[in-house]
Amino acid sequence: MDENFKKEFREIKNQALLAVNGYYFSNMDTLSDSCRKALGAACEQVKRMQAGGYPDVEYMEVTMLRTRLMEHDYCIPIMVYGTEWYADSRQAQAGKIDAGGIFSFYEDMVRKTAGLVKKYRSKLPERMLEICMCSTADSFWNYVDMACRRAVMGFSPEGMAITEEFRVRICEYMGYGSVCRRHLPAMDRDQMKKWFEKGEEEAYRFRDYRGWDFSGWDFSGLDLTGCDFRNCNLDGCSFADADLTGAWFCHSTMKKACLRDAWIPGARFDQADLEEAVFEGTYSSCRFNDNLWRRPDNEWPSFVGCRLKNADFTFSAMECADFSDADLEGAVFHEDHMDYYQLDERQRGQARFCGL
Repeated sequence: MDENFKKEFREIKNQALLAVNGYYFSNMDTLSDSCRKALGAACEQVKRMQAGGYPDVEYMEVTMLRTRLMEHDYCIPIMVYGTEWYADSRQAQAGKIDAGGIFSFYEDMVRKTAGLVKKYRSKLPERMLEICMCSTADSFWNYVDMACRRAVMGFSPEGMAITEEFRVRICEYMGYGSVCRRHLPAMDRDQMKKWFEKGEEEAYRFRDYRGWDFSGWDFSGLDLTGCDFRNCNLDGCSFADADLTGAWFCHSTMKKACLRDAWIPGARFDQADLEEAVFEGTYSSCRFNDNLWRRPDNEWPSFVGCRLKNADFTFSAMECADFSDADLEGAVFHEDHMDYYQLDERQRGQARFCGL
């Protein structure tokens, strides 16, 4: 491939990626709400299909089809399958997500690349434009992936007949993806406690635990990636050394909860009551050339509007943590946190900053 073409194409691609990165992080809640509505509409469609005899759904899948992108079609199919997944002869498209906003930056890149291919056409292989389109599609898909992952928080397949192995998958291309939501089997409180006490490696990830009373339970060391703990009673619970990537605890009561050494990128505690909670050694990461480009697969922890009275944040390292409107009366931070965390003047006056 011509070196001048490679250099100019790289500049075109990088400009488009910087632009879509800024667009996503400025509109991620709106984008996620749109994806959630599309998933809900797909469930309604499946209900109508099941009224006519369609079987229980085991897989709901948001899938990028690159053949659609080649046709400049940026509607992402929502597929449903039975127990046989791709071998299911009754697989069907139940809905779609409009990814036009995100892929508008991809479309702009394609237009500019088309002109560049013409400029260097004598030095390039045939179908160079299609090669560039396919090789860069996943970079833009990453933002659709993140919007959809946020969308499953608050999404419930209510009314749609599902199997006990039901899961939602977000796939870059025909199966190359991962689960981001799983069905929680019906259990009473005692059964649930025994299930958690087994400490199974990945059994608890991406589950919906909204509204449960878990007060005093020990979740130490568990992988709770993508779990939904909103509106739960988590007073006195231990999440020490747990993986809480992308987990949501919004509007829960978590008084005296222990999150010592927990990994919490993307975790949301908005409006939770975390009085006397322990965040000693709690950490996350989301920085990457933050002024220009932020990794789309790694978000900051959020404590927006939380009650953090007398909480302990010593030795914590939660990059870009959002403490907007949080009550930090008596919360303990290390003196270095005065610059590390973005606290307003009121919060600095409420908190206690200590040396070692």
